[in-house]
Amino acid sequence: MLTQDFFINSLVAVVVISLVTGALGSFMIWQRLSYLGDSLSHSSLLGVALALIFKISPSLSIMLIAITFAILLSLNFNRLYSADTILNIVTNVVLSSSLILMSFLPSGNNSIISSLFGDILTLDQSDIVLIFLTSAVVTLILIFRWRYWLMISINQDLAVVEKINVTFVRLEFLITLAIFIAIAAQLIGILLIAAFLLIPAASARLISKTPMQMIIVATVFSVISGISGLMLSASFDLLTGPAIILVAAVYLIIAYFIRLVLSRLA
Repeated sequence: MLTQDFFINSLVAVVVISLVTGALGSFMIWQRLSYLGDSLSHSSLLGVALALIFKISPSLSIMLIAITFAILLSLNFNRLYSADTILNIVTNVVLSSSLILMSFLPSGNNSIISSLFGDILTLDQSDIVLIFLTSAVVTLILIFRWRYWLMISINQDLAVVEKINVTFVRLEFLITLAIFIAIAAQLIGILLIAAFLLIPAASARLISKTPMQMIIVATVFSVISGISGLMLSASFDLLTGPAIILVAAVYLIIAYFIRLVLSRLA
């Protein structure tokens, strides 16, 4: 497999993506926004439908829809209803709209299938460049905005005391997450990108003691899950996205037993 160009491209892509998912997934868990990943990924499905109908770039359409969705969520945060209620309503409205639009498209459209489950084994050099640039930008934002994102995750009241604009920082996080999901969803799959963000972070939370430690461990879990799932997919001709998620779930179970062992030794 290591001699095939398609596998090398896929391996580079999944490693680069995995270096970011651990950190973003950790912040989603800290801010109790685990459902947000599904909401943003389902909004990407609407972008796919619009791109196919109007024959425009799927990447641009998905990104615009995801950013719009993130802005709308930030405007309605903690007002009138709980975050989960808002996310649930909007997600189902967006999903229903996407399905109605897709009903006008020819059945068995390969673009739809690829969007739902990912198509990481068919990447070319331009895709690799896009993935690398996106991950690099997100990493730089994480580095420079780490303190603010962590502050609103731990204690919003303390963030206000420190004169941090909580609404702006949350919007900043949501837009960053939306852009990342818009790009990564085309590789891992719209239905699965949220799981790839959250499962490694959930695994890391079981065996980590500090925020920085959790991000590092989550990143490690993301990388090994991505590589293992990719190799499993290429070896047995499986759908790549689902294979990566199943492997990540196995590592979650392993992390749980590691936690049990460590708790007994303590």
